[in-house]
Amino acid sequence: MKNIFFACLLVIGLSSCSKDLDMAIKANSKWMLTEWPGKTIPANAQATLNINSNKIGGRSFCNTYGGNAVFNGNALQFSQIFGTEMYCTEVADAETKFLDDLQAVNSGNMAGNKLTLMKDGAVLMVFSKAN
Repeated sequence: MKNIFFACLLVIGLSSCSKDLDMAIKANSKWMLTEWPGKTIPANAQATLNINSNKIGGRSFCNTYGGNAVFNGNALQFSQIFGTEMYCTEVADAETKFLDDLQAVNSGNMAGNKLTLMKDGAVLMVFSKAN
């Protein structure tokens, strides 16, 4: 009986966290890439992520991009990502990796003003809330 009670509390607790993530990032939020484990953020350019309901957009160091977003608790997926096609030699590799990482995201979480995007539990990118 204790195990069932504990499991119910865990499910309720996780559900309330998921709703907070869902509501917090879907309401026209703007983010700047601040951490990118295993990769280098170009010093002379920024990557951003803007989320508005079920759409995403932003800057991928050189170009702008857009796409779709699906949220289900802590699970999220970005799809049909498209972008402008200016070629910027110094950030081209970073831009390709950034867009690939966005496409690979399948979950996320928020802590304070930080949004962490992950694939199968591994951190892909960390964004800080933009003003």
